[in-house]
Amino acid sequence: MTRSWLEANGLLDECDECQVGLVTDERMQLHCGPSGHPERPARLLEILAQLELSGLRASCARVVSREAIDEELLTVHSEKHIEKVMKAESAVKKKGKAYALPFGPDTYVNEQTPLCARLSAGCLLSLVDTCMTPSSHVKCGMAIIRPPGHHAAAEKASGFCMFNNVAVAARHLQREHGLERVAIVDWDVHHGNGTNDIFAEDESVLFISLHRYDSQGFFPGTGFLEDAGKSTARGYNVNVPLDKAFGDYDVFHIMRYVISPLLTKFEPEAILVSSGFDAVRGDPLGQCKVSPEGYGWMTRCLYRMAKHFCQSRLFLALEGGYNPDMIAQCTVECMQALIAEAHGLAAPQEADESSLLPPAPSPGPSLPATPCMGPADQPTCEPSGSLLFGGETPSGTPTSTPRMGPRSPGSPPASPSGGPKKGRGPLNKTLRTVRKLTELHTLLPLELPLAPQPDGAGGTSKSTKRNERRRCRKTSEEDAGASSDSSGWAIASGGDLDGEFLFSPAHRHTRQTSHSSLASHDLPDFELPPLLPMPGVKEPEAVTQVTVAIPDLPASAEGGEQSSTSSPSHATPKASPKASPKASSAQPESKQKSKKKSKRK
Repeated sequence: MTRSWLEANGLLDECDECQVGLVTDERMQLHCGPSGHPERPARLLEILAQLELSGLRASCARVVSREAIDEELLTVHSEKHIEKVMKAESAVKKKGKAYALPFGPDTYVNEQTPLCARLSAGCLLSLVDTCMTPSSHVKCGMAIIRPPGHHAAAEKASGFCMFNNVAVAARHLQREHGLERVAIVDWDVHHGNGTNDIFAEDESVLFISLHRYDSQGFFPGTGFLEDAGKSTARGYNVNVPLDKAFGDYDVFHIMRYVISPLLTKFEPEAILVSSGFDAVRGDPLGQCKVSPEGYGWMTRCLYRMAKHFCQSRLFLALEGGYNPDMIAQCTVECMQALIAEAHGLAAPQEADESSLLPPAPSPGPSLPATPCMGPADQPTCEPSGSLLFGGETPSGTPTSTPRMGPRSPGSPPASPSGGPKKGRGPLNKTLRTVRKLTELHTLLPLELPLAPQPDGAGGTSKSTKRNERRRCRKTSEEDAGASSDSSGWAIASGGDLDGEFLFSPAHRHTRQTSHSSLASHDLPDFELPPLLPMPGVKEPEAVTQVTVAIPDLPASAEGGEQSSTSSPSHATPKASPKASPKASSAQPESKQKSKKKSKRK
């Protein structure tokens, strides 16, 4: 579907007016380490393969790659740190091994690491320079790079990261292109602690991170809510800690009540994205549930903000994500969203918006199956505090469940259940965190309107929930500004405040799963919700009751079988033929005993 959509709009081949740039360098695949390490060359290979097969790579403007020079790296990192990374080659040769671990048990280097680290930072700088050139038609784009960068601090490499690519690009925008305000959005599942610390005292850079944070030692263990920056820059570091297994509803809620209003207040002149895809479902380290379409939707929202505030200057840089097949799908969705928005086109999944019935799936897959490596075989043990495990034993990539098996061509998307779905919406912790964050920002320079209160917060008893609803009704006038949030969300949502962003499986294209891939391409029946209801107003849930009449039958094997085929609420285990005579005789004996007792009385 993607290729046919590009061809129909005359975008299948690289055009002179393409506004979306793509930069990468295959030499970055030379950075490799221990067998089974999750940060491996297959990540880059699979992304480029799926971009090529979908036609998106040919539809983007090719940006020439280059290496970052010392002067550019020194704007963020110390000379000592740069020298240590550059000496990785000699360290490996001295040990006589293929790789070394000078920066910790999870961050490896080999002889090609210095080159790859410079390329990783330099490719993003090349994209920035291309888009910032006045005569260039390219305004936005993505850098497919590795090693990642957002864990690297000014004087320390960490979490697979050597140089902080996004931080170097932000400083480059300010020093070389004269920008005053730069925003960084980090949606990697791990907190971007390196970027957080580099700009902790700089109010010219707004850093927003949504990440998993829990008490189970998830790497890197930073990014709590109150970490809001230092000195005059307090409020310009915004951390949104989320629970394990957060998904599309959670990022939807954060985009509406945190990211959109913050960008509106800050009015950035460029937006950088630390685009890690390890919160996607099926990632062996993240263990969260964001869908590839969710990342595409966030990209569309951010592009609209960039178009409004900073001449469409939106730059995505690949960070984490360790299921090669799934991160390739995420990249396809993001690039597709950029092309659609930049050229004012409807995305492929919106092609049949006017149709009331779900469109029939296309006869051919949008992304032909490509050989890819599945999740890395995990070591049996790993030191604590490592990004490899994040303090936990990672689970493998989930496969399709029986109720959500592969769809047959020509059949509509399968629904997980026939009845109404329960618990659809952001996690309760997400609601509490966002509300607390907006309360915190009422005292900070970048003031946020209050987000809705979670219904029934503070307890599970009926009286507690009733009191909470009363309190929410009293504060509904105070929260009205958030619920009718104006500028930021109107820009990000395209002005359709009361509508619903097309996110249903009826508008999704299907993919085939390659035999060599361990990742599941099966997409669940899922929709992003419309605008959240006003605080304190709870919509009644439709409850359907089914009454099944069960005839009185003698207790026998046939009766047991008949009752077991009734409604699930009335299901009983089948009685075995041997046990049925005893059961039938036991009832008359009990009745006889009760009659004798009544006669004696």
